[in-house]
Amino acid sequence: MPPRKGETWNESEAYKDAWTLRECRRVTTLGEINQTPNYHTNIGFTADSEFLVFWTLREGKGAVCKVHVPTGDITQLTEPTADYGFQPHIQGGPYPRMCLAPHSRWLVYTENRALKAVHLDTLDEKTLIADAGREWEMGYPSVSADEQQVILPLSPMHPEVAAGTRVTKHYYEHFASGDGMRLRLVQVPLMGGPAEDVYQESGCRSFHSPHSPVDPDLVLLDRDFPPRYWGGSDGKTTRIWALKLSSGELTELASQNANRFQVHAVWTWDGEQVLYHGRSASGGYFIGVCDKHGNTVREWDFSAAGHYGHVAAMAGRPAIILDGNVSDNLLTWLYYDGEQPRIEVIAAHNTQWATVLGQASHPHQLCSPDGRWISFNTAQRGRTEVHLVRV
Repeated sequence: MPPRKGETWNESEAYKDAWTLRECRRVTTLGEINQTPNYHTNIGFTADSEFLVFWTLREGKGAVCKVHVPTGDITQLTEPTADYGFQPHIQGGPYPRMCLAPHSRWLVYTENRALKAVHLDTLDEKTLIADAGREWEMGYPSVSADEQQVILPLSPMHPEVAAGTRVTKHYYEHFASGDGMRLRLVQVPLMGGPAEDVYQESGCRSFHSPHSPVDPDLVLLDRDFPPRYWGGSDGKTTRIWALKLSSGELTELASQNANRFQVHAVWTWDGEQVLYHGRSASGGYFIGVCDKHGNTVREWDFSAAGHYGHVAAMAGRPAIILDGNVSDNLLTWLYYDGEQPRIEVIAAHNTQWATVLGQASHPHQLCSPDGRWISFNTAQRGRTEVHLVRV
């Protein structure tokens, strides 16, 4: 039987990274899927850097958990539920999208079509949105810097997927013209209350709208247009924008590259800058930094960077954490405080990319607020694990 709500145990293994000899911990040695939140800034560790949250799938039932970072002690926060089947062919997978409020210690997560929250210490639970609707696909929730509001991006679900029938047209083909496409940002108080649309836009969609770490009125917004949406948009419109929620004002955060489709944009910890990368028009990847007003700070073309990956913000260092691009098996820091970039190896993640596990195989690296820990996911032999490296 899978563990129950409130149970605490330790299944971890400590080891030294083979590249750098840094102290690491393999947190999850059991279960089929173990996964932290995605790569956005300040969404996975508590403010004191003592705990990290993750989701686990064991014997076909899923639950959210916390791990005590120094010891590896795991506590399950919710009862296991069979609402999740693991279907990686669905965009993003059906496993929950998670975001932690690091100070108040409420973990917000999606479960089936609901948006829920559980407290890391009391294990109290709330349902913030009971049912987002079968016709809507839920993106990644985000908690505001003051921890008062939660935003959930919604985009139309493929109607055949929503109906549970055989899919006869790819998403891109069905929504190729943009007809019927609409982006909604739904906001709900973290402590519970009525939900409301705080932003809507026809003709595009988004899965990501992370709040600034310091400004509750400012979010990053991916805007994906037809015909390629998250796979390339319309080929001409900048993908990442800063949205001021109170006014609806959009600020373009443009790349200098001819390919304006940046991916995996994240805030720096001070909320002053945005980190991003994307496939370069000249081959390889470009990696850049801009300020929140859209002015380029640094941007480089890495023409020989042939690997997929993500970017994440490092606390206490002027560096981007990469899990790919320049290497397919190493976490690296790319320092951007000089005219020329510098690369430093952090540790090996050794994930098996592009397996049947889909996005669950992606490292989705996260840095703790004190800059002492980096978490990552690793896929090996058909299952995924959560790891930590002390830096």
